[in-house]
Amino acid sequence: MRSFAAAGVLALAGVAAAAPADIPPTALLDHIKFLASDELRGRADGSAELERAADYIADRFKAAGLRPGGDKGTWFQPFELVAGLTVGEGNELSIAQGNRTIRFTLGTNYYPLATPAGAPSTAPSVSLESVPLVFAGYGLVVPSIGYDDYRRVDVDGKAVVIFSHEPQERLSGSPMNGARPVMESTLTEKEGAARMRGARALIVIGDPTHLIDQADYGLFAKDPDAEDKPIPVLRLRRKEAQPLLDQYQLDSLARLIDADLVPRSAALNGATVTYQEHLSKNVRTVRNVVGVLPGTDPQRAKEAIVIGAHYDHVGLGGHLSMSPERTGEIHNGADDNASGTSSVIEIARQAVTQHDRFPRTLVFVAFAGEERGLLGSAHYVEAPAVPVADTIAMLNLDMVGRARGNVDVSGLEFAPSMEEDLTGAAQGLRGLSIKREGPGAGRSDDSNFQSRRIPAINFFTGFHGDYHRPGDDWEKIDTQGTSQIATLAFELAARLAARPMRPEFVQR
Repeated sequence: MRSFAAAGVLALAGVAAAAPADIPPTALLDHIKFLASDELRGRADGSAELERAADYIADRFKAAGLRPGGDKGTWFQPFELVAGLTVGEGNELSIAQGNRTIRFTLGTNYYPLATPAGAPSTAPSVSLESVPLVFAGYGLVVPSIGYDDYRRVDVDGKAVVIFSHEPQERLSGSPMNGARPVMESTLTEKEGAARMRGARALIVIGDPTHLIDQADYGLFAKDPDAEDKPIPVLRLRRKEAQPLLDQYQLDSLARLIDADLVPRSAALNGATVTYQEHLSKNVRTVRNVVGVLPGTDPQRAKEAIVIGAHYDHVGLGGHLSMSPERTGEIHNGADDNASGTSSVIEIARQAVTQHDRFPRTLVFVAFAGEERGLLGSAHYVEAPAVPVADTIAMLNLDMVGRARGNVDVSGLEFAPSMEEDLTGAAQGLRGLSIKREGPGAGRSDDSNFQSRRIPAINFFTGFHGDYHRPGDDWEKIDTQGTSQIATLAFELAARLAARPMRPEFVQR
């Protein structure tokens, strides 16, 4: 143990003595100005403008001196995703309680958050007739604290009613990850938890700790869209769902769960749901952009470090906007995530000029499909440029454009041995405070690498009032701060590339 530590210090000292990275703020801003320009119309997945952005990134990778790392010797990894829906006739939703029936109207007081809809067909994409309802709290299964809303309730063959968000979400001392959302509170995790237990549908209602129902039900009529999941996930407006909530005292149960984190799931005896869905998917092809810098050491070059950022954004808004009432306006996404994409381009350029600092291989990836469920990174780990087993770390840059002297670095809890690497990488960066925080588990592409037991670090400068809104423009970028964060990521990659042993993933 002592000899390894000594060797590590010597190796890191050698790396630290190398010439510092030179990542010019002006170069970063040039990339950001193009990627976040009005002519790229918010880089929506499936749009022609996203394809222009992909071509731009590939051209910059080529100019930097990388090798193509995509399919069939190209710069690209194409994959399909669902971007938008076509709405057919006959969509109906009702909940029956004894002699009372509550009817809902698509695009007025309910809409699908997710759907299994396929190609256009005359048959309904979902057909449920008088399916029993079960209440499952917040729909959470959090093994790290032993919390399970499904522990004492049978949902097989039934429709599950849950509340949005999570209990104790504003309590900094909560066992459920403090005031930050747990990964298990994402739509993907909640849908998966219900489906794996046999549920036929998931019905989400705004939880009572929020005074205002935050969903925009009319938006679906303007911009039909939903995530792609094997079972339907429906959002119901509280106002119309209130008779159901009152009949079974579900708001009171939610407040009790919020108080003590004890699940209170139960069958809603006598309540059933009937649902006819006539939706079809608009399937689009998008592309990850992949460039490779082979390592200089014949042995260690077999191992790789991935440096990535997503380049897609939310286009003209729609259901992905935080200001859905402004749908139709361009959401330029300068911080989210032209800033991270530009950083990856410039890190690649710098790495080529200092190639001797990288005994291990570097793989640079600009991910598509992040805004639709981290789909680009999910595709990459299934078809990596370097095998997952030989990928020793991943560095992700997502929203690094508004530093103002601070950067959040998350993921070290899964790879504590990288703490020394990060400390060394930060040497010489004046005026940049590093916090051990982040946007929350499962919020960005690093999580798909962590799920494969690859140590993954995420760089992030925080949410702000322009997040997923039309105001996220290039004029608000802190270019000097972005340059410092890109330099920090570069220097960390250099240390990881030269360290004697790969960092170990620690399950938490």
